[in-house]
Amino acid sequence: MMKYCLICVAVLLCFVLISPAGAQEDDFPVLKGPYLGQDPPGTTPKIFAQGIVSVDKYSEFVCLFTPDGQECIFDRYGDNEYQRGAVFRTRIENGCWTEPVIHEAFTEFGEVFLPTMSPDGQYWFFTSRTLPVPDGTKKIIPMFFVRETDTGWTEPQYLTQSIHASATLDHTIYVNAGRRIEPHQVFKEIVDLYGALPFETGHPCISPDGSYLIFDNKELPRTGDCQLFVIFKKSDGSWTNPASLGKHIKQHAFCAWITCDGKYIFFHSQDDSKGNIYWVSADIIQQLKPDDN
Repeated sequence: MMKYCLICVAVLLCFVLISPAGAQEDDFPVLKGPYLGQDPPGTTPKIFAQGIVSVDKYSEFVCLFTPDGQECIFDRYGDNEYQRGAVFRTRIENGCWTEPVIHEAFTEFGEVFLPTMSPDGQYWFFTSRTLPVPDGTKKIIPMFFVRETDTGWTEPQYLTQSIHASATLDHTIYVNAGRRIEPHQVFKEIVDLYGALPFETGHPCISPDGSYLIFDNKELPRTGDCQLFVIFKKSDGSWTNPASLGKHIKQHAFCAWITCDGKYIFFHSQDDSKGNIYWVSADIIQQLKPDDN
């Protein structure tokens, strides 16, 4: 009996001594404040939420925050997990950010790629090859849009063929389609950048007020490894010459996104990883703006 009691005591001590440490390792950190409680960057880019959003063994391309700052959505790809990609979400509950989980709403839309959002949070755009397209339309890179309402998500509506869409506050939509786009009464205008400019505008991202456009390009003369460029809209509606963001962004950067408040720029970089999310102050854009614009 004494031997049995000693064994029980030993097991209890092991549980007390070992369990808290193990549980602490598995606990999601307490994150409070804007942007998952991360320290805001200046004009030098920083990895965003390393180990939480940016995880080295995965590749993340898009990281978005809703206009009220209460929710973060990002995509993730991996060699073994999420081979076809998954959209994650984390939100503020009881003052703290929740552990990221797969966004259930987007799973209803099949294989979703590069989700983006209008700066007022009303519309979401994404590419999916699993959703039906209009008769006579090829499933090359079909883009759809949805709206979240008080009763749930609207049915996806086909927009055009484009891997990326970006919108201004007045619901002018910018895409890179290169084919006929049917007008949609819910949007002010759909601007197709393909062929409209003398250079390629990959993953175009318009600022909320429509004053400048960030895009990636492999062919234009650039500073360093950064593939991101910016052009500014002139008073006559034309655009300035492209300016490389490589002066401030030293990473192998592409696929940028501007926060709804216009304060930060998020982008994807494959430096020393499969692909992490970085962010930087949007002040770098004003430093690149031509004096005569």
